[in-house]
Formats: sequence, C-alpha cells, structure tokens
Amino acid sequence: MNKDRMIKWGSALLYVTMMGLGWRYPLLGTSLLLLMGSVVLLGGRRKWCASACPRGSFLDVIWSRLSPRRPAPRWLGTWRTYLVALSLFVLAFSTQAYLAYASGGLDLRGLGFIFWRMCVVSSLIALPLGLWYNHRTWCSFCPVGRLLRL
Repeated sequence: MNKDRMIKWGSALLYVTMMGLGWRYPLLGTSLLLLMGSVVLLGGRRKWCASACPRGSFLDVIWSRLSPRRPAPRWLGTWRTYLVALSLFVLAFSTQAYLAYASGGLDLRGLGFIFWRMCVVSSLIALPLGLWYNHRTWCSFCPVGRLLRL
C-alpha cells in the first residue's frame, strides 16, 4: 500500500473514531484541529483536502463504495452555496463558542466538543449527499476546503 493510501485509511479511521467517541472524549476534536493546522502549514491545502481530511478520506475509502457517482447539481458548487454554508458554519461555531464561554469559559475540551458537534451536523449533510450523488459532493462547498483555497 502506498503512502497516500495509508494516510487516507488512517485519516478515515480518525474520522470514525472521532465521530463515535468525540462526544465522550472531546479532546479528539481538538487534536483533529491541530492535525489540520499542521498538515496545512506543512503540506498546503491540497494535501489536506486530497489525503489528510478525515471526512474526505472516509468518503473516499468507504463511502465511495456506496455512492452512485452521479454528478451533483451545479448549484452545489457555486459561490452562493459556499457563502451560505460558510455563513452557517461561522454562525454555528461562534454561537457555540459564545455560549460555552458565557457558561464558564472555553477550554480545549469545550473547543473539541464544539468541533465534534459541527462535524456531526455537517456529516448529516455530507453522508446523504454521497449516497444520492457523488461521494465527494460535500467537498464542492465544504467551508473549510474553500477557505483554505483563498
């Protein structure tokens, strides 16, 4: 197995682990944020989205086997869709961060729990899209991937 394939499988395993245990061990979410920052700083956005993104890796190695691989509607890849997704993402994150801070402070565990919760909600969008269209449909308007492109 080549290096990129091993990274994808390891990253997909991180996704499954974080989704399943992140509510109980929120530092898993924080560690994934640190992983993303490290990969982006060392290898750039393309390396993150292509190989290291845990959700993208899961979609590639597992979900692609279930996907009909139909083209997604064009409007999903537009800037308008991205801006709506980004706005909702920022609103959800900032609201959760504010509420956590107001109720006693925001620490690494709280940040990890917020990240886990946002991953769960966005996965509730990404996984069905992968079953209806292409397994990587979510990636066409993923707020993180587009931000890293700027």
